[in-house]
Amino acid sequence: MADDPTEPKPTMLAIRFDHPLKAQECLMAMLRIASQEVIRIEDAAIVDKDSNGKIRLRQSKDISPGQGAVSGGLYGGLIGLIGGPIGWIAGGALGAAAGGLWGKLRDIGIDDDHMKDMGERILPGENLLFLLLHDINRPLFCREMKRFDGMLFESTADDAFDADIEACLAVEL
Repeated sequence: MADDPTEPKPTMLAIRFDHPLKAQECLMAMLRIASQEVIRIEDAAIVDKDSNGKIRLRQSKDISPGQGAVSGGLYGGLIGLIGGPIGWIAGGALGAAAGGLWGKLRDIGIDDDHMKDMGERILPGENLLFLLLHDINRPLFCREMKRFDGMLFESTADDAFDADIEACLAVEL
């Protein structure tokens, strides 16, 4: 399905936190304000860098190859039932293989490689919250961000909104 040319491009924000739980807390707050229609979240992810420098990516939208294989195997097996027991086994195996490949090749939302590259730029113990947002009520969004002491690490927003976010994140309570 092609992108809708009338839909405005989403705003991508990457916010750095110095504690592993802060990105999760901020994401929970973003989900809460999304339910209040302050923002619309297209995608969200957290990138952690552990004390050994290993990068871990937790993304909300991507389907892993394992998830694709399970769903593909289920659908392939159901279709294969038409062919009897042998069709069920063959359909399930082919469906699992196709679903696994689909899950591996499908990357929607924020680019995984870009997030991993950004994760290389943070210190061990820090993490990044990536948000891909639409329909941002900027004053209410900034009011919520005042609760979190992070740093705007990357943004596709305009300079004025970036400055607002940086000022909100810098506020110490």
